[in-house]
Amino acid sequence: MDRFAVMVVLVLLCGSSPEAAAQRKPSAVPAESAAITVTARIGGKSYRGSGTGSCRYEPDASIHEVSASLWMVQYAGRGKSLKQLNLTLWRPKDGSPDQLSLSLEAGSGSHRIETGGKGKNSGEGSVTILPSGPGGRLEISGKEAGGKRVQITIDCPAFAGIEAEGG
Repeated sequence: MDRFAVMVVLVLLCGSSPEAAAQRKPSAVPAESAAITVTARIGGKSYRGSGTGSCRYEPDASIHEVSASLWMVQYAGRGKSLKQLNLTLWRPKDGSPDQLSLSLEAGSGSHRIETGGKGKNSGEGSVTILPSGPGGRLEISGKEAGGKRVQITIDCPAFAGIEAEGG
């Protein structure tokens, strides 16, 4: 069977909704650690984190049988300012709206944005992707469910591939 004909179920971040599970083509490139930088402004307060995280990208994935590109970023800080960030962005190739799942743990508490999925949306947000060599910058702008403005910039020096999980 042709490798492009084989689809596997991708299990997303822990705690993600069932809508986040999707089919995609397997990637031969493993997810790797990267020295990433995250800056955030939430409800008027600024946060910054820098350290090891994971920046991953798959240009030929699919979600709910729709061809899409997929970006995933995970960061766990050691300081008190920015503690954790998990981002999953599906960008459908048919022009339908992005599916964004963002959770952030900062000194001000937990913040979450969920948009574009089949379940209930929480907050609103958009993502701009600025490629730079093997990596790039993701800029997230929106509001969390409670109405606080959220501006986040994630700098990834490189994007690793995404390994399929499940079977």
